[in-house]
Amino acid sequence: MNILTINSGSTSIKFKLYKMPEEDVIASGKIENIGFDKSLISFKTNLESVNLDDIRIADHKAGLNFIIEKLTDSKTGVIKDKKEIYAVGHRIVNVGDRVSSHVVINSQMVETCRECIDLAPLHNPPNLTGMEVSIDVFGKGTINVGVFDNIFHKNMPPKAFLYGIPYDYYEKYRIRKYGFHGIAYTYMVEKGAAMIGKDLKSIKIIVMMLGGGSSITAVKNGISVDTSMGFTPAEGLIMSTRCGDLDPAILTYLMNKENIGSKEIDNMINKKSGVLGLSKKYSDFVSIQKGVKENDPDCIRAFESYCYRIKKYIGSYAAVMDGVDLIIFGGGIGENSPMMRERTLEGLSFLGINLDKEINGNDKLGERLISSGSSKVPVCIVKVDEELIIARETYSLVKN
Repeated sequence: MNILTINSGSTSIKFKLYKMPEEDVIASGKIENIGFDKSLISFKTNLESVNLDDIRIADHKAGLNFIIEKLTDSKTGVIKDKKEIYAVGHRIVNVGDRVSSHVVINSQMVETCRECIDLAPLHNPPNLTGMEVSIDVFGKGTINVGVFDNIFHKNMPPKAFLYGIPYDYYEKYRIRKYGFHGIAYTYMVEKGAAMIGKDLKSIKIIVMMLGGGSSITAVKNGISVDTSMGFTPAEGLIMSTRCGDLDPAILTYLMNKENIGSKEIDNMINKKSGVLGLSKKYSDFVSIQKGVKENDPDCIRAFESYCYRIKKYIGSYAAVMDGVDLIIFGGGIGENSPMMRERTLEGLSFLGINLDKEINGNDKLGERLISSGSSKVPVCIVKVDEELIIARETYSLVKN
């Protein structure tokens, strides 16, 4: 059975075509800069590997049609017709507590996603676009499945997901912590437990997804018991452009002082804060680290704050679970920043963590344990494969 996975961004489409249940990747690629004069396209199969930067992909529908044309090309394609794609699995970031499991998408589910745009304003709109375009392009012959990031956190207890505001607002608006990055966490905790030869359902894990958006989660016996992102992805860790935790009274204070409204505050929280706001110039971690090495005080300020916030959460989640048996780093920053990992783990000797600095510093080694043999708590790096989880969940829903 052929299953296509789609992760639709505001100006991008990432995809993989799987043969299931073998989990063989038949084709993969991405289209970036959709809607710009020149789009960036990568496409890979066992027959060809193509990188293009001279084609304009006007919109997401044109992008998906281009992908189908490449998949069905008479000379280099891997399928003969788009009808050979039995199902399409879509990453959907958050629809709150409207669903409790991954689902086959119908018109009602599309409307539910539309109603929940405010819960993930940067991600839900392009996720919705991806669904609508897929339904249009493939028609009724192909099943579309929604795989939700927040499902991983569905068993989080009320004491962890409730906020200290009037309970009426939870009952009326469902204002609570939902959590994000669940598809990535599903893969990471399974892979991490396997790396240390432990049963996922018998250990306590602190797992981090660190990239443009960053979060950290406490997983006890395979269940998410707390996570840093909340009602929206703006809560928790300091991120690329998102602020993370802050005193809520700061917002009304700034609104009064700067004479700005809710739209400007929302833009500040999501697009002007984080390491960009702290450094005053960089949102990408590569530039931040380069600045740290050059003793740039702005970059040092942002880097130290970023690592400190992660360390605080590690300590609090160890307290929540009464210990920790495994720490996992993942995501673009988590996988590729030895300096961040070392700085974050400094001062956690009470957990018995002993880092192997040589192994930690060699990112060419890929997925690996970075703790020494004497460390009481193993620490590892997992290369995240969200598409595989989307394919597995889609196959599980449609195989019968």
